[in-house]
Amino acid sequence: MIQAGLVCEGGGTKAAYSAGALKCFLEHKIYVPYCVGISAGSEILLSYTSRQMYRMEVTGIEAPCQKGVVGLRPFLKERNIFGIEATNDFIESKAPLDFKALKESTTTMEIGLYNMETHQVEYYDQSYVDQSQTLIKASCALLILCRPYMFRGIQYMDAGLIDMISIHQSIRHGNQKHIIVSTKEEGYVRKPAPSYQLKLAKWLYKDEQIVEDLKKRHERYNEQWNTIHALEQEGKALVLRPHKDLGVTRYTTDPKKLRPWFQLGYDETLERLDQIKEFLEIE
Repeated sequence: MIQAGLVCEGGGTKAAYSAGALKCFLEHKIYVPYCVGISAGSEILLSYTSRQMYRMEVTGIEAPCQKGVVGLRPFLKERNIFGIEATNDFIESKAPLDFKALKESTTTMEIGLYNMETHQVEYYDQSYVDQSQTLIKASCALLILCRPYMFRGIQYMDAGLIDMISIHQSIRHGNQKHIIVSTKEEGYVRKPAPSYQLKLAKWLYKDEQIVEDLKKRHERYNEQWNTIHALEQEGKALVLRPHKDLGVTRYTTDPKKLRPWFQLGYDETLERLDQIKEFLEIE
């Protein structure tokens, strides 16, 4: 296989689509040498890198559908609107992460975090994932909705404030080609952050740079897609994304919606399997 990168976008529970797509990859033994993700994308990539197909389904469908994942219960228990700890505990109870397989994988995985001191995105590979899985939890700590996590003595949160799609990190890694798994339907346009979010961020973090990064988030997102589109024109990028709108949002916790969304990811990837293999130069 050519030196290639697999880039997974975040998107809350919409990442069930990505889980379906990567289940198809695992079934057909498509093991990309490098992968990178932020937020929910990093959680999905854990199961891909450790080659745990069942864990992929638990992560994408079952875990987000547990009672109390979003709302008052996680706020009272862990001071998060989205229950990161509860979600992680459920996944581990159903399909524990195979740490040996993760560390020995032929795929190098990188996880993006937003450093709240330097206001930069930092990337760490799977060797930093320990039993606490703090690295993954910090990556999923959504702005405003979740408290930051302390990792290596510094507070971190979701890198989606700057890098929603880590295409530039895949380029920096020296990959010749890139497969991007997006959770957004065709034609999606990210809008500027509403004023109430900016005010809330300013009140919560008391950090002008975080507010400034939030203001520019939609511009950076568009820039990242512009890079991807340019790579597509050169034959160096292939995008997998939903081509149907099933009414799933980043906060959907209904299995009757998430399961078809997961299946859509699987089915649409299966339909393009020959194209994917040709793109990756798999014989």
